[in-house]
Amino acid sequence: MRAYERIGEILGDVADEESRAWVRRNYTIRVRVAGVAAFAFFIMIMGMSGTPWFAISTLVLLPLTIVAVFFGVFMRGSVNRSLTRLIDQDCDPLLCGRRTLALLEKDKKNADPRSGLFSYAYALRWQGKWSEAAKLVRDLEDDPDPQSAFIYHNLMAYCAFDKRDLKGLTAEVKALKELSGEGLPKDAPAHIAEHVALRDMLAKEINGKASKAAADYIEVADGAKALPAHRVLFSLKAADCLADPAERRARLVYAAENGNSTWCAAEAKKRLEKEDRKKLAGASTGATLPLPS
Repeated sequence: MRAYERIGEILGDVADEESRAWVRRNYTIRVRVAGVAAFAFFIMIMGMSGTPWFAISTLVLLPLTIVAVFFGVFMRGSVNRSLTRLIDQDCDPLLCGRRTLALLEKDKKNADPRSGLFSYAYALRWQGKWSEAAKLVRDLEDDPDPQSAFIYHNLMAYCAFDKRDLKGLTAEVKALKELSGEGLPKDAPAHIAEHVALRDMLAKEINGKASKAAADYIEVADGAKALPAHRVLFSLKAADCLADPAERRARLVYAAENGNSTWCAAEAKKRLEKEDRKKLAGASTGATLPLPS
C-alpha cells in the first residue's frame, strides 16, 4: 500500500487544498515543464537528422535535453529539502506534515512507501503526536528488510527521548545495534551514535545527575552548528534539569518564543503559565496574611 493511502487508512489524514497548491507551484508544474522541454529538444534533434544542421543541433540541443531531464529529478530533491528545512530551520512540523502529505498524494505512484511514512511520522513526532507516529511505522518493525526495521526503531528512539522514556530509548538503541549493517542506509551508523548519546544524556537526568545532564543539553543547544529545532528541543530539556529559577525560565522562554509549531513550544508555554499562576497565588496569599499585632 502506498504511503498516502496508508496514512489515510490509519489516521484519516488527507491533504489540504493550500498544500496541494504549494505542490503544484513548486513541484508539479516545474517537473512537467522540464519534461515537455526535454521531449521537444529530443524531437528537434531527431527532426534534423540527415541535414547539415544535425551535428550542430546535437551539440546544442542534446545538452539542453539532458539538463531538462535532470532538472525534473532535481526538483524532487529540492522539494524534499524544503520540507526538511521547515522542521530544522523554521521549527514548523505542522506545515511540513501538511505539505508532505500533499506531495505524497501527488507523487504516490513513485514515492517509496517507507520513506513517505517516515517523513510524515517524523513531522508528527515534532508535533508531539508520538502515538500517531508509532501507528504509522508499526508494520515496518517486523519487515524482513533491515532498512524497514531501521526506519521503525530510528523513529521510536526519537519519540522515546522526547517523552523521557529511558527504558524505551535503551531498548531502541539495543535493537538498532542488533540490525545487520548490510542493507542499512549509509547514515545509519551516525543515527545510532546519536541515539546512544541521547540515551546517555537522558540516563544522567533520570538517575539524579541533573547538573551533568543540564550541561550536556546546554552544550547541544548552544553549539555553533546547532539547528534551530535542536536549540529549542535541548533548551527545553535543559530547563528540566536547571536548579536556578532564572536560568530555567530563560530556557523556557526561548523554547516558547522560537519553537513555532513544535511540541516544545507548547510545552514551554504550559510550564511558564504554570509558574506564573504559582507566583500569582503566592503573592495573593501573602497579601491576605494578617499583620502581626
